[in-house]
Amino acid sequence: MPAPDGWQLAGVSDGAAMLAAPTMEEAAAHVPEGATVRLSLPVSAVLLERMHLPSVSREELDGMVVLQLEKTLPYGGEELTSGFEIIQQHETESDLLAIAVSNEQLDDLCAPLRTSGKLPTQVAVFAMQLAAKFPLDEVLALIFREGGATILAIAEAGKLVAAHACPTVDGGDFLAELPRMLLAAELEGAPVNFTKIAIDRGLADWAHDIEAQLGGSPAILISLNEPPDPGRINLVPDGWILEQQRVAQKAKVRDWLFLAGAIYLFLLLAAAAYVIWLQRQVSTLDSQVVQATPAVDALASQKARWAALQPAVDPTKFTVEILQQINKSIPGSDLHVTVFTHNPAGSVAPTQSTFGAASTSQGQNATVFMVEGEAPTADMANQYLDALRANPDLSAFHFDAGLPEILPNYHAHFRIFARP
Repeated sequence: MPAPDGWQLAGVSDGAAMLAAPTMEEAAAHVPEGATVRLSLPVSAVLLERMHLPSVSREELDGMVVLQLEKTLPYGGEELTSGFEIIQQHETESDLLAIAVSNEQLDDLCAPLRTSGKLPTQVAVFAMQLAAKFPLDEVLALIFREGGATILAIAEAGKLVAAHACPTVDGGDFLAELPRMLLAAELEGAPVNFTKIAIDRGLADWAHDIEAQLGGSPAILISLNEPPDPGRINLVPDGWILEQQRVAQKAKVRDWLFLAGAIYLFLLLAAAAYVIWLQRQVSTLDSQVVQATPAVDALASQKARWAALQPAVDPTKFTVEILQQINKSIPGSDLHVTVFTHNPAGSVAPTQSTFGAASTSQGQNATVFMVEGEAPTADMANQYLDALRANPDLSAFHFDAGLPEILPNYHAHFRIFARP
């Protein structure tokens, strides 16, 4: 907000005293990153014009104010940012104070703030914010300094109704200009019969003379060091609003990209951690396999020894028992077993013969025993093979046989091989 020696900053940090900066560049440097900036303009930076318009509709008044300002100022509607405060309304007309600021001048003033990405979200007039602090039932003359000027502002019912700047900070010069300023305010329709005079504490030496010149109205001293309220009128240009929306959108996109990058990095780290865990698990399993290999080899060796010893301890594998079951399975007394060969290790060599070559070659390395004989018919030889296969006491063996050979006497010669 404006100050006698430049710009005054309030609320730059919790509990901090008001800071003064002679230029906007220095003021912008004191504003923290990400802070919400509200700018209070001096009276000299804006146009204040009292208007009487034939409408009570706020939408219609807005258009009328813009048209009246375009007639008064050398600017088009797009080059201005304006607002108004209604002072009084009657049935068909409104008495209001219009406020306008040049967008170009505002851009120049706030260039340091734009450069540092701290454009204001609220632009108000300090005199209007100051007037709003006083009771609604009073008419006040507000006297304070803004830069190199002394301001006479008139507040009625908590609203600014007139404001004039005297380009001096000398008390004598101000008092000399005060009658002219009061007359101009009265011609604008502002009341000049004040219930109180509010004077900045820095101008306390002027209080007695001002009281005397304003008809003896009581003077009170006020402090301008408190941050003003935002105010009812915002003079932020439309271009600033669009610019701030773009900046906010970019910030939002940047935040989303940062979040997406963080999630992607987290997933990469999680995947890397999972791979490391799998590698450790594989290493642990490899170590367990290495440790278990001797035990597995020992079990395999023991299994082989038991397999070798099984014929000696399993009664069903005894030669006598097998021979008994072979004889038990003979389907008739006319079938004779002529050769029986048993080798528990499974290496029975085939007997030289001109028949059964295919069957013999298939089982010669795994044959446990072999039965050879003669049957009156080929059918009985096949019955004998089926009987051996059906014998439950020989269920541990698989039987193979070639086609029986028909002998000159029309008997059938057979050879049967048993595998485990």
